Parts: sequence; structure tokens; C-alpha cells
Amino acid sequence: MNSREGIQRKPRVLIDTSFLLPAIGISTDREVMDAIKHFPKFEICYLEASLLELSWKILKIIDDNKMEYIKSGLKAIRETYTLVSPSPNAYLQAYLLYKKGHKDFIDNILYSTSIDLNIFLLTIDLELINFLKKNSYPLAHILTPDALD
Repeated sequence: MNSREGIQRKPRVLIDTSFLLPAIGISTDREVMDAIKHFPKFEICYLEASLLELSWKILKIIDDNKMEYIKSGLKAIRETYTLVSPSPNAYLQAYLLYKKGHKDFIDNILYSTSIDLNIFLLTIDLELINFLKKNSYPLAHILTPDALD
């Protein structure tokens, strides 16, 4: 018997930056914290672009004396979650979303990558979801925290 037979792979979920905040000690919405409790059921994926966005938040609100804690949090993200990379097609689709009116390019890359890789995108971004609905984009890959319960 093949050792991989009978082993069921966890569903892959790409997370938006909101779900990375607690790893570096930044408090966030209750719904994000509640959703994180469900992470063991999934293979959690992230984009390098989300770490860049996280860094922008760090620059705005974290004191220099907490940088070792930030470093530990970033290391934990890299060791615990799976890094995925957008394909050239995902970048093109993100660009098209931007041109169509959704100006958060990181969210556009997250959404396009989730479609391209055929994985879920966990987000609390109602602006993104509403934009996608309004413009008739597929929503089957979108998860919100309440869908995890």
C-alpha cells in the first residue's frame, strides 16, 4: 500500500493580511481571532505581498523596542504557513481588477491567486467582496470567518 493512500490533504486557504496581524502581536477584530481557532483544519497559505503589507502596518504602529517580537512573529509565519506565489496570469488578473475599479492591489493579487491556484481566500474585506459581486466575479473561492463555524 502506498504510504500516501488514505492520507487526506487539508483544504488550502489563502489568508489576507488581517489574519497575520496576531502573529506579530497586533490586535485585530474578534472575527479574525475566532477564525484563527479553525486554522488547524486547513493548510494556511500566504503571499509574500501580504508580508509587505504587514510591514507597512508595522512601520505605522509598532515601537522600535518591539522589533525582536516582530521578528519572531514573522519567523513563525514562515515556519507555520505555506508560502504561495502568484503566477503571471494572477498578476494580470489583479491588474485588470485594479483597472476595473478595485484599487487595493494586494487584495486583487490575493483574489486572483486564489482563483489561479483553485484554493479558498479567507478575507474580512467586504469592500473586495462587494466589488466582486457588483462586477459578477466568481465568489466560490471566497470564505469569510463565519463560514468556518
